[in-house]
Amino acid sequence: MPKKKYKIASLFSGCGGLDLGFSGGFTFLGKDYKRLNTEIVFANDFDADACKCYNANPLLVNDGAECLLDDIRNIDANTIPDFDILLAGFPCQPFSNAGNRKGVNDDNGRGTLFEECERIVKAKVDSNKRPKAFLFENVRGILSSKMPDGKTTVPQEIQKRMESLGYDISMKLVCSSDYGVPQQRYRVLIIGIDKQLGLNSFDFDSLLYVVSRHHIPSTLTGKDEELLLGRILQGVHGQEDDVVWEYSATTQNTVELIGGCQHGQRAMDLFGDGYSKQDLPPVVFEGRSWKNIPYEKLSPRFKKIADDPKRYHAPKFFRRFAFGEINGTITASAQPENCGITHPVENRRYSVREIARIQSFPDDFRFNAIPLQSQYKVIGNAVPPVMAWVVAKALLNHLQNKKK
Repeated sequence: MPKKKYKIASLFSGCGGLDLGFSGGFTFLGKDYKRLNTEIVFANDFDADACKCYNANPLLVNDGAECLLDDIRNIDANTIPDFDILLAGFPCQPFSNAGNRKGVNDDNGRGTLFEECERIVKAKVDSNKRPKAFLFENVRGILSSKMPDGKTTVPQEIQKRMESLGYDISMKLVCSSDYGVPQQRYRVLIIGIDKQLGLNSFDFDSLLYVVSRHHIPSTLTGKDEELLLGRILQGVHGQEDDVVWEYSATTQNTVELIGGCQHGQRAMDLFGDGYSKQDLPPVVFEGRSWKNIPYEKLSPRFKKIADDPKRYHAPKFFRRFAFGEINGTITASAQPENCGITHPVENRRYSVREIARIQSFPDDFRFNAIPLQSQYKVIGNAVPPVMAWVVAKALLNHLQNKKK
């Protein structure tokens, strides 16, 4: 008799990166991430392009509900199907280092959207349909964001409120490259487990067990050759969605002044099957940034920073990661000033398919149902599916191992 599937409700679903990880059944760079014993019964986002992208992908909608376009604040919790696990990557802009850091005081009310997650869990608890677990995901800026009292941090408030509903809370700042994603992307994960299940609190060390058990590349284990850019960019040309959003003339000029990484395009040949990181020449690990522009050609703004680097903390604007590096965070804005989105050797943005790979989306996940700029936005906002799969596998393992 088949095991009963865990029912998943997904809030702030975006284009579906977190949901895809919790569903499984996809392949990323030749490695299979097996179908998990789950079923998406509800998905929601208020961004029309994100919903359209989600619903255009059979990997997501063949097994479960389509993404509902609406503001979560308009949705009656009682209309959401009963679920075992709640997923919520509530909007992170108010907590982001790149944003205005208004936190819960954000003018658009986005900083308080975690309260919508609380509202929905509470409604299910009150109707005696207790969810077994939940996963909240956010940027690391949330760790220092304060409630209006100026004393309690937002994670502390979340923990207090969810514990009052009967959940054991575990949280950790994680880096996605530790869990199979070719990107140094830091995020806070908050996992709650229903105390009535009689389980221990979720142990984040179990993520590393999944990584080791399933031979997933990881910077934690040192087995990260598969995560280097030279490997990730193999075979991209000719793939669907290999299209590029062009830079403005001013940005293009800056990118050309920086120039491509010195290893050149031919270095790509070093990253074929069976290559060893130890055998790579030093030049493939050397990225570039605005600091590589000759001083006399710097804009007045950059000259000001160059003249007083201590005051401005010498930021690495216009970062270009080399083939031998793991890429930095891809942001929703996709602007080279605040994220490494310029190709290592070609004077252009990464293509849609290239950033999709850096975010660990499989090559058969499609983005072309929405406008080009929106494709970059939804990918940058997504939770990397491979990391989501590792978390899902560890969480399901935990839920299936009740105390005797």
